Amino acid sequence: MRTWISRMLPLPKGRVPRALSLLLLLVFTVAFTRNVISAVQATLEVNRLRDENAALQAQADALAAERVLLDDPAFLALIARGYSLGSTVERPFALAANAPALPDDAPGSAARRVTTGATTPSPIDVWLGVLFGS
Repeated sequence: MRTWISRMLPLPKGRVPRALSLLLLLVFTVAFTRNVISAVQATLEVNRLRDENAALQAQADALAAERVLLDDPAFLALIARGYSLGSTVERPFALAANAPALPDDAPGSAARRVTTGATTPSPIDVWLGVLFGS
């Protein structure tokens, strides 16, 4: 048997244990690397699930806040007015879907509320203009 192995593996006697230990080291390295890769993948999966869980929790909190809003009597009264279920003195109205946008200087617009209109000169400026011409 030994002669058969020595014919198949033309290695000197001292190299056989080295080759076997190198093969064992290679197998150990491959197994260890596979374990490290699977641990990294598991960590990434845990982080992904943690982020997904946080997003779902935020969505659940938003839905709970919306549920509180929907149970508010003032909100329900406002929605009821939209369906003409308000008081008898209220006049229901709705904007058409294709209604044009209001112009910038429409009554009640921010442009009218913020601007002060034409500036009036101070009395001293008027007198200086009369005396010295402007």
